Amino acid sequence: MTTWIYPVVVHWTWGYGWLAGGNDYSINDTGFMDFAGSGIVHMCGGVGALVGAAVVGPRSGRFDGEESFDPHSLPLIVLGTFILWFGWYG
Repeated sequence: MTTWIYPVVVHWTWGYGWLAGGNDYSINDTGFMDFAGSGIVHMCGGVGALVGAAVVGPRSGRFDGEESFDPHSLPLIVLGTFILWFGWYG
């Protein structure tokens, strides 16, 4: 993926490709607006993860019984929630 797909998508948007904008080979005058490259990076990673999950498929036998949905450790769940909250707002 990092050898073939990512460089092609990056060239389309950052390297004066058809999504880059301007008057040459573009879909509109504004083009693709990307803040610090996060759109391209996360789009490629998300599509790669989606394709990988579709190829691998669901886990067989993981959620067969009702007891498998019970939380394992409620204090760790609360601690993880606070760590995520602190990281998001901190």
